[in-house]
Amino acid sequence: MSLGLAPTAAPPRGGSVTPVPLVARLGAALGSRGISYCQWKGHGKRERWESGRGDIDLLVDRASWADFADVVAGLGFKLALPPPGREAAGIVHFFGLDERTGQLIHLHVYQRLVIGSPWRTHYRLPLEDALLQSATQATVFKTANPELEVIVLVLRQTLRHAVRDTLRREPPRWLDGAIAELDRLEDQVSHGAVITALKIYLPEVSVELFDRCRESLLPHCKPWRRVLARVLLTRALSVHASRAPVFAPLERLWERARPGSPSGQRLVSGGSVVALLGGDGSGKTTCADALEEWLSSSLATLHVHLGKPRRGILTYVVGALLKIARALGAKRERLLHLELLRFGCTARDRYRLYARARRFAARGGIAICERYPTREGWALSGPSEAQGRAVEGTSRAAERLRRWERHYYEQITSPDLVFLLQVDPDTAVARKTDEPAPYVRARAQLTVDTDWSQSGARIIDATQPLPQVVAALKSELWRSL
Repeated sequence: MSLGLAPTAAPPRGGSVTPVPLVARLGAALGSRGISYCQWKGHGKRERWESGRGDIDLLVDRASWADFADVVAGLGFKLALPPPGREAAGIVHFFGLDERTGQLIHLHVYQRLVIGSPWRTHYRLPLEDALLQSATQATVFKTANPELEVIVLVLRQTLRHAVRDTLRREPPRWLDGAIAELDRLEDQVSHGAVITALKIYLPEVSVELFDRCRESLLPHCKPWRRVLARVLLTRALSVHASRAPVFAPLERLWERARPGSPSGQRLVSGGSVVALLGGDGSGKTTCADALEEWLSSSLATLHVHLGKPRRGILTYVVGALLKIARALGAKRERLLHLELLRFGCTARDRYRLYARARRFAARGGIAICERYPTREGWALSGPSEAQGRAVEGTSRAAERLRRWERHYYEQITSPDLVFLLQVDPDTAVARKTDEPAPYVRARAQLTVDTDWSQSGARIIDATQPLPQVVAALKSELWRSL
């Protein structure tokens, strides 16, 4: 079966329909279900978050949460969790594939309005009801009254000031965006309306303190005054504080520094080992690179090539001995045993790389694997005997070396998802010009002749133009994760 792009709507006679962006479909669905929510910040950057380059921050009423979850699930969004210590309680993430652009859309969804870094002391502002009740329909999503947005913007940006900023000659770059957003909002509302809302909804922050916080965002403000504003604000909001565990910052650093640790978001459904199979010229590496680039900006992703594992010390030593033996004109029997020993070392290296991918997926990451040695594909990437290499050796030592090599391949379990990029031999030869044509043709034919029915492989027609192949892979992979 060949998989392609699924149309989003049936085209009318004599024309085609432009697919509706996922963001627009989401906004329409939330409105039609009467869900109580609002986009509480960032709605002025529509081009950024609509293209998938930024997240969409939504505040959702707890009473509407079940309906909201039903809507996003119906649109193909998947729930994801950040690494430990990277998010406060009451905040979750959803990712959805916009098949129109091939980009992932990131929803940053709040049930409680929390500001500040989660691995430090952070604060829950009791403004959820006010924001939700004031929400009105904007271009795509509902947005709250601008006076409330000004309050939230000033407070959360003030909490970003740090002591290290006093050592800089120039203000931090993020201030430029904060000032631009503040100017945009203040063009829509008077200062008096902001102060009135502040006194009603957040009386613990005095007018004088709020003005000091607002001034800390302006370019002329001195660095020490910015830090002082932050200190005073944390005192005023202390009743709303949620203090992270003592070792939370260290845990965060360890999670980021630990080798092989997934650094991005992790889907609640769990990690997956994804195998891309196919003969030479099928586009495995190009497609794997495209999938890695697509996923890694949002989710924990690892790309490994099991056909080219990092060689261990023993592999280097055996390879060197084999080269020396050939140069000295050693007998074929001795060369044969060294070749089998090298094949065993390569199998050991592949198993180690496979184990790394498995551990990565066990911690919630998505491991994209090229040349995965599935049993059906052993003739392409597997034990030397299955590939017809060095089969003339019949000694007891040769058999032991083959058993040792096969032992590693037999420990490699089936991947969670398998995609077979299939091309006809002629196309493979035309694409793979850096390899001998008979070799490429034979491997392509072997891929076509192999029975993949028991492997669960999704067969992708890789003779299509690359953008269509990548789009089909993205669509099928996202549905399967």
